Amino acid sequence: MNTEVSREAILSEALELIEREALYAHRVNWPEVTSACWRLLVEHGDVSGLHSALRHALEALGDAHSFLRLPDADSVHRGLLGLYYVAGTVAVVFPESPAELAGLRPGDRILKVQGQPVGDGVNAGLSPEPYVHLEISQAGVVREVNLVRADVPVHHATPVGWRLRDDIGLVCLPECHLSGVFEDGETYQQKVRDVLHALSRAGVRRWVVDLRLNLGGNMWPMLSGIGPLAGEGDLGAFVREQERWPWRYEHGQASIGGDVLAQTAGDVLPSLSETVPVAVLTSALTASSGEIIALSFLGRPGTRVFGEATRGLTTSNSLYELADGSALLLTTAMDADRTGKIYDHGVQPDVVVVNDWHDFRTDRDPVVRAAIDWLELRSSSR
Repeated sequence: MNTEVSREAILSEALELIEREALYAHRVNWPEVTSACWRLLVEHGDVSGLHSALRHALEALGDAHSFLRLPDADSVHRGLLGLYYVAGTVAVVFPESPAELAGLRPGDRILKVQGQPVGDGVNAGLSPEPYVHLEISQAGVVREVNLVRADVPVHHATPVGWRLRDDIGLVCLPECHLSGVFEDGETYQQKVRDVLHALSRAGVRRWVVDLRLNLGGNMWPMLSGIGPLAGEGDLGAFVREQERWPWRYEHGQASIGGDVLAQTAGDVLPSLSETVPVAVLTSALTASSGEIIALSFLGRPGTRVFGEATRGLTTSNSLYELADGSALLLTTAMDADRTGKIYDHGVQPDVVVVNDWHDFRTDRDPVVRAAIDWLELRSSSR
């Protein structure tokens, strides 16, 4: 894209699309926002101006979920610091990121961000500025860290699982990138299938589904893979005004409106009876499609949710590709569980257990231990 005309055409089309399709478009003062977008386009004079204008329009929606996806988003994180923290405790550090290179690790405490005490929530107080100053406590030692945003290669986490004890197995579902295909050519859903089969052969009959690091992405491979534990049929729905579009799992297929959007090849684990106990683990980082997977278990009699309230991005994003290779991910609908209940502020756990990120997925993990206690109680009460 080299000409001003092409940038103008893309912006004009995108603004029209956002105003027509976005769930909360009616809340926006479009004459004011449109004027600001055109100013940004002219001021920058290149593709960065277009992207700045598009981000401005998306931010005006106020849904905290719509975003601009750059053409290389599957391979590079642009302007990354490389950490997630919850109420000041570091939960995730991205490989090769400025945060990792500075020595940060899960369990560290962030005391101040840009000189201000850290607040509650996810990455509270973190600004989009290129330079960020942190005061942290690491193993009881307080030190200061300066981070500079950088472009960082994307590392796609793989679904994994292991037996916890007796017949209890843990399945960890990370976020799923847009293509759902890993570098080895295998799909996300096939890797989940392999985990389920391996655990089943090892004697697992009661299940823990860990969504605590599921930041979202493509829901369909996730649903296709984990569907045997969630059950057959309509497991939830996207809702907008009077319209409802159920998402469905059946025999390895994840579908909507009769269109199969992901399918697991080969034999899949038979779907569990609704009364078989399944513990679902959530955190404040569980977001977007991760929350949709959590919703897909709700309303199932044998399910209980442990951990923390999810991020609150329980809305559906639709992808609209633009001529420069980027794409708009627009919030277009609300999410509902299989009973029809709509979730507009995330998923609340049945049993609240604060995550200990220092002991995450160790024998001391309090959320996993609470889930195991419940599963063993369910077994002894039969």
